[in-house]
Amino acid sequence: MTSWFGKKRTPDGTEIVRHDEVETQIDIMGKNTARFVKSRKAAYQKLFGEALGVSHELLPLIPHIDVYTFKRTSKKDGVHQVVYSLVTGGMSDLEMTLPRRAPKDVPRRVELIFYCAEPRGEYISTLRWVAHFPHNAKSWLGHGHTMPNGNPQEPFWGSTELDTLLFMPPIVGKDQSLPFELQTDGQPVHFLWVVPLTTAECNYKLEKGFDAILDLFQQHRHRHVFDPHRRSYV
Repeated sequence: MTSWFGKKRTPDGTEIVRHDEVETQIDIMGKNTARFVKSRKAAYQKLFGEALGVSHELLPLIPHIDVYTFKRTSKKDGVHQVVYSLVTGGMSDLEMTLPRRAPKDVPRRVELIFYCAEPRGEYISTLRWVAHFPHNAKSWLGHGHTMPNGNPQEPFWGSTELDTLLFMPPIVGKDQSLPFELQTDGQPVHFLWVVPLTTAECNYKLEKGFDAILDLFQQHRHRHVFDPHRRSYV
């Protein structure tokens, strides 16, 4: 699935859904999902440790989306490097609106995860916007879905080429265990890894399929930590 371009199908069979009218949901009825916060925090602490900080959503929106910042140290080629994980909290409070024909194993509750070298406010704002999108649009996000940055799309976060987001299972093995650590109303919660793409890479994925973009990443040894200066693989 992608957005804004009119309902049709791409060569790989992906349905393109148009979301011209997306309405923000305001919590005027006082809907309370605070009961999910405690279990989510416990699951996150088990996976990441203590959060460095939490960006709280100030508006009374449905669902309430906070963004947590976690810090890890990884080792590559003998060199230790700091990696930050930005993780949404609250997107999974509500089920997404899946199509009736969706397989039963498709995640209905998800949170977003983004790996970066430094936490920045613009990353957090984008994650919060994306987390609200499927609920406001009465739609869904899943593995292999793409979302362009506007119509016409513009590059994200100081990049000159990366103007589309791809959603994938997290590449860090430990983060893949979230469904075993966190259930909301009896349903497992999955992470979607947010991966910036170029238009050319997105078109490549839409033409050849999700597996093709995975092969492309493998060929170029794509790093999971966001690099705003990355050039297109296509």
